[in-house]
Amino acid sequence: MIKDEIITQEGGEYSTNLQGQSIVINQGITYQDAKNIAIDVFKSNFLELSTNAAGIAKHRAEELIDDFLNKIKERNPNSLNSVEDPGMQSAIFTAQKEYAKTGDKDLSDMLVDILVDRAAQPERNLKQIVLDESLAIVPKLTLSQLDTLTIIFIIKYSRNLEVSSIPLLKKYLEDYISPFTSLLSKEDSLYQHLEYSGCGSTSFGSLNIEQILLNDYKCIFCKGFTKEQFETTSISFEKYPTLIIPCLHDTTKFQIAAIDEDALEKKAKAIGIEDTEINKLKPLMNNYQMKKEEAKEIIKQQGEFMNVLFDIWDNSSLEKMTLTSVGIAVASANLRRKTGITVDLGIWIK
Repeated sequence: MIKDEIITQEGGEYSTNLQGQSIVINQGITYQDAKNIAIDVFKSNFLELSTNAAGIAKHRAEELIDDFLNKIKERNPNSLNSVEDPGMQSAIFTAQKEYAKTGDKDLSDMLVDILVDRAAQPERNLKQIVLDESLAIVPKLTLSQLDTLTIIFIIKYSRNLEVSSIPLLKKYLEDYISPFTSLLSKEDSLYQHLEYSGCGSTSFGSLNIEQILLNDYKCIFCKGFTKEQFETTSISFEKYPTLIIPCLHDTTKFQIAAIDEDALEKKAKAIGIEDTEINKLKPLMNNYQMKKEEAKEIIKQQGEFMNVLFDIWDNSSLEKMTLTSVGIAVASANLRRKTGITVDLGIWIK
């Protein structure tokens, strides 16, 4: 049987007509398309250089784009189409230009990391603006300054809710703090430049490390209470056994099994404790804490790198510095670059 079909089709101005027995529509661009776009933007905008210098610059630009596309595949392949956006092309060109000038692989890694986050922000919002600014700021900073920002970010702006024992504290400090201590400095010029670059500012007020960790990880630095002291709350000791554990530092005593007051409240409500009783439990967490000097000794015992950090923190502008939104974005990118640890930037930049 022969079946003839006559198919007609009309389209309006600027429309695309598709005709056939089997049609496959591929919406979006390929990774090769994205690379070609990025390289074309670079070649069209970068300064004219000598033949040799131009070859080096183009090679570095392609190397950065290859790294960027590989990272997009790993972390957020759906954001590939952002390469067609003019704002994203401008961001890519900024990264290419800076890496082309230096060839610094550490810088390339930072720029690529920020670009991947930037690609996930198609709409103009604060995070997009901060990431664009970060691409321009990172090339102006040394590795020492990047590590300084990361240390401030980790200690002053974040905490790890899994830290509930001395071994976990040690692992946390080794994973999050140790990689960033070797390049720290007491030099005022380092902190002055961080202020100049818009990453942070120094203030008159300050908090030392031990006080910050005491506040963030109350369960680690509890000296413990007796059964009799617990029962002064008029709550039966046997009533909520999951909330009480042997003291980490004195097994003849007890402590609340929560990292801080917020965690205590969530844990207590989950097992049906009323607010009035929760408020009676909170003083047991706060009234039996170590003094700062005692906490500092315990922290120092977790590694020599903490002695290094204490010395610099207590004798430089490090303890007085706070971060801007750009400083936080740069710090989180540096954290991922050196450790592979990823944090959700949206927690701090909304």
